[in-house]
Amino acid sequence: MLVDAHGPAHPDEVWRRFTTPAEWSGWAPLIQRVDCADDVVRSGTTGVVHGPGPVAVDFEVTDVDPVLRTWTWRVSLAGASVTMDHHVLPAPGGGSRAQLRVRPPATALLQPYRVPAAGALRRLVGEAGEHTGGSAPEPVRTFDLAFARAYALAGRPFGITPATTTVEVGPQWLYVRYGPWRLATPRANIASAEPSGGFSFVRTAGPPHLSLADRGVSFTTNGDAALCLTFRDPVPAIDPTGVIRHPGATISVADPHALAEELGFGV
Repeated sequence: MLVDAHGPAHPDEVWRRFTTPAEWSGWAPLIQRVDCADDVVRSGTTGVVHGPGPVAVDFEVTDVDPVLRTWTWRVSLAGASVTMDHHVLPAPGGGSRAQLRVRPPATALLQPYRVPAAGALRRLVGEAGEHTGGSAPEPVRTFDLAFARAYALAGRPFGITPATTTVEVGPQWLYVRYGPWRLATPRANIASAEPSGGFSFVRTAGPPHLSLADRGVSFTTNGDAALCLTFRDPVPAIDPTGVIRHPGATISVADPHALAEELGFGV
C-alpha cells in the first residue's frame, strides 16, 4: 500500500519533520506524543508512539538513508508487527512528495489506514517551514506522456489523462504517476533504458498492464513509442498491496530518447 502526497514544502524541511519524533504529533493528528530517546531517528532507534486513548505502539527504526531521504521502521501492537517505508522526493518547482509504503503481508488489513495517513502526509508537505526558507529548489525534470486519441479514450474511465500522468526525474529518484497508480524508485536501481514501440492496443490500452511473461508493467498511452526500463531490484506499482513487483516498466513518454539521456543512458 502506497500513500503519496505533494506539497510546497522543501524536501529538506519535510525530511527534518519526518525524522524528528518530537514533531510527529504536529502533522499526524493520530499521534498524541512520542517517547523516544533520540532527537532524530537513526538505524536502531526505538520508542513508543501514543495514539488516541490507550493506544500505544512500539517501534524500531531499521534503516535510514539521508541521501535518498528514506527511512524504514517496524511497528508492533498486540504481538503483530508491520514494516513501513518512508520517502521524501523533490518535486518540480521546489516542493516535495512524501510517501509511506506499507510492506506485505499487512497491506490488505491496513487499507483503512490509507485515509488518515494521506491526511498526515498532506500536512507534512503542506507548508514551507522557517528552517529552509532560503534553500534553492532541487532540479527535477518532467516528461509528458504522448496520448494517441484511442488510448486517451480507453484511459479516461480509469482516471488516466494528460493532467494525471507525468514522469519526474530528480537527482536521486524516478517518479511515475499514471492516474491513481504510482511508481517510485531510486535512479541507482535503474539498470537499463531502451526505446521500444509497436504495441498491441488490446494489450496496452487503458490501465497499466502486467506482462505475464516477466511481470513487467506498461504505462502506455500510444502504441508507437515508449521507453523500456529494467530495474536491478523489482519495484511495486500495479498492485495496491505491493505483493507484485516488476523487474521493468514501459513508459510512453513523448520523448523516450530525452528521458533515457536524463537517466544517464545514451540511446
